[in-house]
Amino acid sequence: MKTAFKLLGALLIIGIIYLAIDGKDMQTITTEIEIAAPIETVWDIVTDVDKWHEWSPTINASSGEVAEGSTVSITMMSKEAGKDGPKYQPKIIKLDKPKLLHWRAHMMAGFIFTNDKIIELEQTASGTKLIHKETFKGLMASMMRGQMDKGVPPMLNMMNEALKEKAEQGSS
Repeated sequence: MKTAFKLLGALLIIGIIYLAIDGKDMQTITTEIEIAAPIETVWDIVTDVDKWHEWSPTINASSGEVAEGSTVSITMMSKEAGKDGPKYQPKIIKLDKPKLLHWRAHMMAGFIFTNDKIIELEQTASGTKLIHKETFKGLMASMMRGQMDKGVPPMLNMMNEALKEKAEQGSS
């Protein structure tokens, strides 16, 4: 038992030192898409988390009120059809209607893995530009960098395309 506590303490110290040396932002993945719909239409879809699972192919379940300081519940899709993937409860840390939704999820402890989702909307002459970012921090993030570089952009792009389709259907 003492050995386990010593090992846990050593990992904690190593994690803190590693983060102090390597900095806070470990990895950011950014995708963008143009949507031929007004920014308000896109914002209404983005902030209706209760319905994300109805239109997003990357989410099996979703619920929660979008308000600064609130927590939402997300269940991702699994690689196996009909099964749930990872579940998490991110906290909304910044909200700027109709331009920005930013949430943060800690998995295990913050220094082990933290994931931020940032959705930015910009009004354009033809509708709305969506900038969809995921930022990963912590010890696990550095170990999973290759997997995230490969797996996260397609997931974000699938969600972006589904959002585009829903928004453009709703505004026609």
